[in-house]
Amino acid sequence: MKKFVIALMIGTLLSSGACFAQAGAAQDASAAPTHTPHQYSTYEKLVLNNVSQFHKNFNNRDFNKNGDLVTENLRVDSNGTEVNGRAAFVSRIGRFVGPFPDVKITDLTTVVDGNTAAIHFIITGTQKGDLRTPEGVIAATNKSIRVDGTEFFTFDKEGKLTDLVTVENLSQLVHQLKSTN
Repeated sequence: MKKFVIALMIGTLLSSGACFAQAGAAQDASAAPTHTPHQYSTYEKLVLNNVSQFHKNFNNRDFNKNGDLVTENLRVDSNGTEVNGRAAFVSRIGRFVGPFPDVKITDLTTVVDGNTAAIHFIITGTQKGDLRTPEGVIAATNKSIRVDGTEFFTFDKEGKLTDLVTVENLSQLVHQLKSTN
């Protein structure tokens, strides 16, 4: 059922025009389609409020506030890396601040349906520190990045996050840092 909901949300994002940019060129935030939300239920309003808070907290470097929005036994798939539990989640979400001190997440499209939500976003920043990757360390380049990403959230009946899937275009990130332009 969860895979069906995620597939449905991907289809909703794609059919609403919130498609991903071609490799190497992030979607321009000003070109994002205008979203007209339907009348949300009281519970969906809680989910929308909570899901909207994650990236605001990140941008304000209030990582512990994101911990307040999740269950103790949170399950995360972050670009194929499993993260389990609130403490591990809070620790992981700040990992880009060292290499990219000015890193910012901008939400382009948010879709809420019952206890699930999806966000298409872009990450921007300037690499001022070394970045560890599975292929090795990329030394500070002082280059700016603009990377597409999508997250899929599942909430419990109290509006706390129970499951999160994050998919960021990491090849786009590496390409931008290693390009000679």
